[in-house]
Amino acid sequence: MSKRNMLPEGTRDLVLEECIIKRSIQNNIDKLFELWGYKEVITPTLEFYETFNYYPESLKEEEMYKFFDNKGRTLVLRPDMTIPIARLVSTKFKCEKLPIRLRYISNVFRVHQSLGGKRNEYTDCGIELIGLGKENADIEILVLALEALKRLGLKDFKLEIGNIKFFNGAFKNLDINEVNKKKIAKLIEDKNLKNLKDFLNELNIDENLKEFFNKLPWMFGDKNILEESKKMAFNNELMSCIEYLEDIYIKLESLGYADNITFDLGMVPKLNYYNGIIFRGYGKGIGDSLLTGGRYDKLIKSDGVDLQAVGFSIDIDSIISITKDTSYQNKKRCKVCYNNKNIIQAIKISEKLRNDGMIVELLCNENLEEIKIVKCGGI
Repeated sequence: MSKRNMLPEGTRDLVLEECIIKRSIQNNIDKLFELWGYKEVITPTLEFYETFNYYPESLKEEEMYKFFDNKGRTLVLRPDMTIPIARLVSTKFKCEKLPIRLRYISNVFRVHQSLGGKRNEYTDCGIELIGLGKENADIEILVLALEALKRLGLKDFKLEIGNIKFFNGAFKNLDINEVNKKKIAKLIEDKNLKNLKDFLNELNIDENLKEFFNKLPWMFGDKNILEESKKMAFNNELMSCIEYLEDIYIKLESLGYADNITFDLGMVPKLNYYNGIIFRGYGKGIGDSLLTGGRYDKLIKSDGVDLQAVGFSIDIDSIISITKDTSYQNKKRCKVCYNNKNIIQAIKISEKLRNDGMIVELLCNENLEEIKIVKCGGI
């Protein structure tokens, strides 16, 4: 097959009903964010590579689409929206009164492993809450995440909550280098139990710590897992994390979300600029998480001061295949049939029908002597 008829790996066309469904999902979620006072921002598709390289803990170089401008500077297709928002707030919102609530709908581009089944271009619909105290901001964002999942019309959805401080807190006073720490994190996140055990056995650390890390991938489930995790907490940092998650659960339970909440204390996100709560949203019929987010208090600076921030994004494209949209089919539709001699009159008639809220398609038929209106679906 000719390359002119092929698409780059990790991309796809959306056609007909898929486009209608995607636009409907975007508008629905965007309206929710707007009603909560989040203001829209649009950032460029292109960013300087240095913008992302400035945060080495975010994305690997090989995960970005890179090329050069006419001055030889390295550009990237944005692989993430949180960092452009951080740049935007640091430069354009210096005099803005806190807190700042922002929302966006943007395509992002990320190079995934070949044949891994993941898309390299997808649409993120998300929000960022900047400059509000941790306790209030975390609850607001988690409620909005739950409401967004509800608006997607999923029959069964779960918001899985963790806290990166639980993982990081285990390393307090532990003499272990960053490379080994990252490897432990990846093995726990992937729930690669055999390799995790083997790797821990190679390290010169206390047996109790080895037992802790080996159990961490299993520490997920409903609210009862928080009580079980207290038995593993061997310092104040770990206990504080658990107590904070318990407080979050009590508040979300009082708002009626108890059945939609689970916890995963072994959650270690790939984007390691997070430094507090982290969470993912799942829905029936979707294999991977469709919503991801967390707290990142060291990413945004204003006049040299770190701003507290928390947010999340929804992968809109992941939902299209399981979503049915009847809004288009239910609209009144018709065809105005005409011949070449009465096209002007046909256009005038079709405009009047459109002004009445109908979807009108013009259809030329030289066998017709006069204009004919044919009713279609939804009437």
